[in-house]
Amino acid sequence: MTRRALIAALFALLIAGADLVFAQAPDAFSYSGPDRERRLLAGARGEGVVNFYTSMNEYDVRALAAAFEKKYGIRVAIWRSGKNKVLQRTLAEAQAGRNEVDVVHNPAPEMEALRQEGQLRAIRSPHTAELIAAIVPSHGGWVPLRVYVFVQAYNTQVVKPADVPRRWEDLLDSRWKGKLGIEAKEQEWFAAFVQHQGGERGTRLLRDIASTNGLSVRSGNSLLLNMVASGEVPMALTMYSYLVDQAKKKGAPVDYVALQPTIAYTDGIGIMQRAPHPHAALLFYDFMLSDGESMMKEQRQLTAHRRDEATVLAFAPVYIDPVKVLVDYDKWTRAYEAAIHGRHSP
Repeated sequence: MTRRALIAALFALLIAGADLVFAQAPDAFSYSGPDRERRLLAGARGEGVVNFYTSMNEYDVRALAAAFEKKYGIRVAIWRSGKNKVLQRTLAEAQAGRNEVDVVHNPAPEMEALRQEGQLRAIRSPHTAELIAAIVPSHGGWVPLRVYVFVQAYNTQVVKPADVPRRWEDLLDSRWKGKLGIEAKEQEWFAAFVQHQGGERGTRLLRDIASTNGLSVRSGNSLLLNMVASGEVPMALTMYSYLVDQAKKKGAPVDYVALQPTIAYTDGIGIMQRAPHPHAALLFYDFMLSDGESMMKEQRQLTAHRRDEATVLAFAPVYIDPVKVLVDYDKWTRAYEAAIHGRHSP
């Protein structure tokens, strides 16, 4: 047998092995009876572990994994990185026939990219009915866990109450010169902002703010919020509301305003088509949509659970459409980078 034929044969065996795992657990993905949890746990004990790829911050994901392990005795093997690296690694492994990851968590656009590549399995969980119906994708390939609302955070010791902007155009005032910051990789936010503003008007508005008063461009929402809290960047134009709420609870001199349009998006969780530990994957998936949502709410995060629906609706959010963003992702990236530096798009 030639080397090429041997590699092909081994690859076929690998795929067949993954198919066998799923053939042994067909009921797990459709069963919703009252003993669903018991059945999943019985299967998960035989598997012993669930492999979880995520871009969630380390403190939160470790707390969730520890709670799951304490409740069920099933180990959670975590691989954590930035959203793009999580997507890239997941796709690369799937394309190479390395079926290692069971469950993936990432922002909605990256989850949608996985779904469009045919890597996510449509799941019917009884806990899906507990989510805000309007933000749950009909395809079932992934479901939201949290809602991220973009607000404008400011330092309450530097920005006077009378100076807090009421509309985006207020930020063109010279009083904001050298006082504004923005996160470096918010092209999804920018796409929704521009589209809601009718196209060029939105691009021009952000570009004019940048060219008139300057924008301190920073990588990472947590870093940017720390700079707002210290007064180094008195106001950030893109910030997750829950981060500000958490910082306020700890005594930081920060608050926020939600200028219209207020852009929002969700993250998501999904199970891989060829998850090597299907019972453990489903058990963890159900846990994240139930106990996990409760834990995240306790951490003052804005969840996708129905109990947070009134809070979400109060923002009158305009949601980022992950499908539309993916179509022209590179274009929006270039346009955003040009706008925040006060330049015209190339």
